[in-house]
Amino acid sequence: MAKPKQPTDRLPKAPPVNAKAPASGRPPAAPRARPGAPLVTTAPPMPPPPGTVRTAVRLMYAGAVLSAVDLIITLTTVGKARSLLRAAHPGWSAARLTTTVHSEVAYFVVTWLLTIGLWIVMARTNQAGRGWARIVATILFVVSTLNFAVSVSQPTSAIYKVVLIPMWLVGAAAAVLLWRPATSEYIRSGRA
Repeated sequence: MAKPKQPTDRLPKAPPVNAKAPASGRPPAAPRARPGAPLVTTAPPMPPPPGTVRTAVRLMYAGAVLSAVDLIITLTTVGKARSLLRAAHPGWSAARLTTTVHSEVAYFVVTWLLTIGLWIVMARTNQAGRGWARIVATILFVVSTLNFAVSVSQPTSAIYKVVLIPMWLVGAAAAVLLWRPATSEYIRSGRA
């Protein structure tokens, strides 16, 4: 009769003596690069932005500040909006009037916070030389121009218009600067 195999015959072989297994049971980490070894890069570093880009970025940050000022003005004139709504709709109940004022204030807060965020994102991405950011900034300026035309033609407070005009001018100047030859060259240099 043949003798059955011992259970130890089925155990895996032990690793060689010179292999070091970490105490945690994880496989050893991949070897690291030598200190002082040059890093391999796929693209040359971006040159510093030209004056046209730096000025456009500053204008975009100014647009964000003007948007914040407009948000503050909107929040401080809530009482006037309520009285204007009451005069325009004398039959509305107090609850309906309050609901309408709150929804309009919420709409303006969200709109202005989104606008501030877009100004900042466009400033940073255009400063980084992203070609798509220049196109998006231009499209946003066209939308802003349409909104500006509607806002100025409607009866609103003079202080609101006083803030909108510089904001539109800032956007126009930034859009023009983003399409200057120096800016185009800067964006092209980042693609190489």
